[in-house]
Amino acid sequence: MPRILYIGQAPAEGTGSPVIVLRHLRRLAASGWEVTVVAERGATSAACQREGWPLLSLITCRPWWPPFRHGIAFSRSIRTWLLAGECQRLIGPRRPDAVLTHLAAHDDFLPEVAVRHASRHRVPLTMFIHDEAAAFTADHGEKKRLRHRHHHFLRVAHRRWFATRELAAAYGYDIPPREVLPPIPSGWPAFVDWRPSFPDRPLVYYAGYVWPAQFALLRVLARTIAESGATLVLLTRHTPQLAEFLRENPIEHVAPFATNQEVLEHLAAHAAGLLVSYSATIAEMPWIATSFPSKLIEQCHLGLPCAIVAPATSAVGRWARQTGYPDCFAPGEQTRLAAWTRDLLAAPTWRQRAAPVRRLAAAEFDPEKIQTAFANALLRS
Repeated sequence: MPRILYIGQAPAEGTGSPVIVLRHLRRLAASGWEVTVVAERGATSAACQREGWPLLSLITCRPWWPPFRHGIAFSRSIRTWLLAGECQRLIGPRRPDAVLTHLAAHDDFLPEVAVRHASRHRVPLTMFIHDEAAAFTADHGEKKRLRHRHHHFLRVAHRRWFATRELAAAYGYDIPPREVLPPIPSGWPAFVDWRPSFPDRPLVYYAGYVWPAQFALLRVLARTIAESGATLVLLTRHTPQLAEFLRENPIEHVAPFATNQEVLEHLAAHAAGLLVSYSATIAEMPWIATSFPSKLIEQCHLGLPCAIVAPATSAVGRWARQTGYPDCFAPGEQTRLAAWTRDLLAAPTWRQRAAPVRRLAAAEFDPEKIQTAFANALLRS
């Protein structure tokens, strides 16, 4: 039985990278892999317990280790080298066949431990890269440090799975489309079909985190959708800023659910269409130049019509142009969004708008195909 060691944030249900890792590991376990998880001390995961995977806590300091200074590269290298040895002590004498980690935008310490462990024990390392961490900071010095450190990580990795070609290019890699790995979706048992109740009160859902930079464009989109006979619903975390925004605009709000399964169940029961949107410009949200909206990959399996509103030079805008996805609109194309919204009111046009979404679910964003590509590249050939 092959063994995979995952080092990083504990896999968990919910949103973000922990659930992506969980889905991949769950499928590996079902195909005969032994899964071991090493996370930071104090981490818990009900998901790991349910799956029967050992969740080992990494003790980050020993009394005899040299002092650690997080911002000093040499100190980090010493500490992560020591922690790589600690990982091996935790998992026992048997070396894993593969190591997996995820280079998160908010933290890269445990991924560095994974890099050290793979190097020390000569084990192939697979790394997920879903975002460019440097795009989330305005500090030029921090950008430089992040890029330098991450370039080293990527050189060590046996397999680098970028979410978009634009993201790979930001790290200096020119990769073919087959080496892009979308975040794996959960899938859904059957497409939602047209309901006669849709024309009475069609709801268009944006389900996901709302950044402050999105409010200006969402205001315009909400009015276009309302004037076209539908209502925009934001399924997102409530904040004081959001409360003020909701009071001023024709938008409804639904609080987020604990699990992605519950989100999909709600959308399947209530949504006539879906909206994926960013800010009006890349300057307002620099990471959209390279990141891909995982909500599109996740929610396309419902088979609902989906409008994308994003700058043409964003990663999703480029993807739509390259793949011929018809319902991706530039922020200024409100006339096209209005036509899309009106098409939700009648069964024939609703089904026409849903058709390209369903093709995505069966092809590019099929979880079986994504998992197969991932699993086939774990070991050195």
